[in-house]
Amino acid sequence: MKFIEECNILMNKNDNIGGRAYSNGVRLNNKRKSVKAYYDIEGSLKVKVNNVKNNEYLKYIKMIPILRGIATILIAIFSFLKEASKKPKKYWFIFLIIILDIIYISLPDSSGVMLEEIILFFYIAVPIILIYIFRNNVSEVLKYHGAEHKAVNYYEDEYKNNISSYSRIHRRCGSNVVFYYIIISVVAGFFDLGLNIYLKEILILGLAFEVLKYTPDKFLFIPTVFQKLVTREPDERHIKAAKMALNILTLKNLSKDNI
Repeated sequence: MKFIEECNILMNKNDNIGGRAYSNGVRLNNKRKSVKAYYDIEGSLKVKVNNVKNNEYLKYIKMIPILRGIATILIAIFSFLKEASKKPKKYWFIFLIIILDIIYISLPDSSGVMLEEIILFFYIAVPIILIYIFRNNVSEVLKYHGAEHKAVNYYEDEYKNNISSYSRIHRRCGSNVVFYYIIISVVAGFFDLGLNIYLKEILILGLAFEVLKYTPDKFLFIPTVFQKLVTREPDERHIKAAKMALNILTLKNLSKDNI
C-alpha cells in the first residue's frame, strides 16, 4: 500500500474534521467521507473508506442553540453504537456500562438505599476494573486519541508545521463536553427543575455543548484538564496512522489508485 505523503487537493477550510480513536488506529471524518487507518494483526497499515450520508435537516438543527449540541452528541453516540453492534463481543464492556447506567438512572424513588448503593458501586467499579484489565489497549487508545487531535490541529493550521509538533489537545474533543456536563449536573442537582430525568440529562448535554462553544480560548485550559487524562503523546506509528487517514480524507477524488 502506497502511503500518501502530502495531499495535492485540499478540502474547503470551512470543513470540520471529527474523529475517533481505537486500540489499533484512527478514524477521521467530515461531512462527505469517513476514513479509518488501522494496523492489522500482522502490523500492516490498512485503510477503510466509507461515504457519509448527509441529512439535509441537520444543517438547520445545527443553527439552533442547545438543540445543535444535543443532535451532535446523540448522532455521535448512535454512530458509535451502530459500529459497536456489528462486533458485540469486542465491545461487550461498553454495553455492560450502558446497561448499568440505564439501571441506575431508572431506579424508582421507592427503591432502597442499599440497592442504590450496590448499583452505584458496580457502576463505578466495573469501568475501573475493566480499565485495569485492558490497560494496554486503553493506553493505545489514548495515544491514538492524541494522534487524532494532532492530525486535526495540523489540518486546521493548514499544514504549516510537522504534524507531531501539534498539541494532543483539541477544543472540540468530546471530553470537554463531558467536563462541562459534570459541572452543570452538579449545579443542577441543587435545583428542582421539574423535568423528567432523561429530558434533564439531554438538556444538560445541550447546555454543556453551548458552554464549550463559547468558552474563550484563554479559559480553555479549564475543561482540557480532563482531556489530558484521556489522551497521551503518541508514538511515530500512531501519528503515521492519523496522517494516513487525514491525507486520504482530504483528497476530493478518491480512487483505489490513490491508496
